[in-house]
Amino acid sequence: MLTLNEFSLERVLGATLMAVAAMVSLIIGAAIGIYSKPSPKIHAAIMAFGTGALIQAVVLELAYESAERLIRETHVAGITSWMWVSAGFIVGGIIYYVGNKVIETHGGALRHPATTKLYLLEKKKEEYAELLKSLSKVELLRSLPPEEMEELLRYVSPVKVQAREVIFREGDKGDALYLIDSGEIDIIVGDGKRRPKVKGSTASSNKLARLGQGKSFGEMALLIAEPRSATAVAVTDCTLLKISKEDFDELIQKSHRLRAAVEDLNSQRLLQNVRSAADQIDSERWQKVALANIQRISRSEERALIKEHVASGAPLAIFMGAMLDGIPESIVIGASFVSLATFKFTFLAAVFLSNLPEAMASAAGMMDAGFSTFRIFRLWLSLVVAGAVAAAVGNIFLTTAPPALLTLVEAVAGGGILAMVASVMMPEAYEHGGASVGLSTIAGFLTALLFTFL
Repeated sequence: MLTLNEFSLERVLGATLMAVAAMVSLIIGAAIGIYSKPSPKIHAAIMAFGTGALIQAVVLELAYESAERLIRETHVAGITSWMWVSAGFIVGGIIYYVGNKVIETHGGALRHPATTKLYLLEKKKEEYAELLKSLSKVELLRSLPPEEMEELLRYVSPVKVQAREVIFREGDKGDALYLIDSGEIDIIVGDGKRRPKVKGSTASSNKLARLGQGKSFGEMALLIAEPRSATAVAVTDCTLLKISKEDFDELIQKSHRLRAAVEDLNSQRLLQNVRSAADQIDSERWQKVALANIQRISRSEERALIKEHVASGAPLAIFMGAMLDGIPESIVIGASFVSLATFKFTFLAAVFLSNLPEAMASAAGMMDAGFSTFRIFRLWLSLVVAGAVAAAVGNIFLTTAPPALLTLVEAVAGGGILAMVASVMMPEAYEHGGASVGLSTIAGFLTALLFTFL
């Protein structure tokens, strides 16, 4: 149980100032990201350097030093100390993982460029899942390669029609495929001499079928340029999903696989062949393959999704996520501060260096998302204040805490930090800098090690 230790205002203030010194790089990084916008290579190099420094600090300052202190002050065996530290690291990693997952579901992933794309891609897949489920019911589309469907989804447009409205008439040029998202459609054929006159059928026309949700019609228009063989009339107010022949033809020219599949369909008995091919393909499997092959998100899609999440309360989630990243570091700084003479600055320097590129990238991303400059700086300033408070609390309760408790707390913090480095900083550095960031990581590690020796 945490207990209030011997209170020293000077010591607490010193711990608070050390935390502020470590976290002020968030504000500096935000300013650089907003006003300077360094190149991705420079950003990656700085982040990799900070990653290396932070790994060294976690290994020596938190893991090794904590284990050594436990052995020295409690006289436990080395393996016992290792188990104590290991348990703390595992718990810290789990806490970070669970907390991060919860926060990301509410938009907290937007705080890191590396996690932003993954998060938005998952959101895109969620949105497309229902659409692909509907498209998988279209025999023609299901006979085409599911791996090529991502591009096709961009050409699907919703169309609203009112009850008794004619969608197309018998004899019209076939210019689109339709999928019924909601409502009902009548397919009507006339006597061949005259078309249905108005919004509905005539005495000289025959209703071939009534189609409901999930059904498609007009699909052969995508394959052949022949006139419509029937008239389609809305029975109720409907929402249709439309793929125009013009868009479909454009897509075919872009994709060799799709063009080959369409040519194969055209070279045989069209409708019969489509049905035969579709019967051999499980629609659920087709849908899964199509969804799995959605691996890209355009810049325009990214901006639209970001703005949507910003409007729905993401800023609070971003702040909580930043707290999850930064508070464990501040607690460790506070717990380890007794005086300037004995304080080891290695961990502080590592935190400072790791925060700098993180804030640079995050601030730039927030600007793209529509955050104001004032709002961004307020976010990071709030985090600095929160870090200072966490350091003060850590100093008050942990500086003279039992060795076992102090070791456990530092190990938990170390596990959380290491999980953050692995899931955010390393992927982001590699994404922007490639394999060369390995050298920057080594440089950061060795620099932090030098600080330890000095």
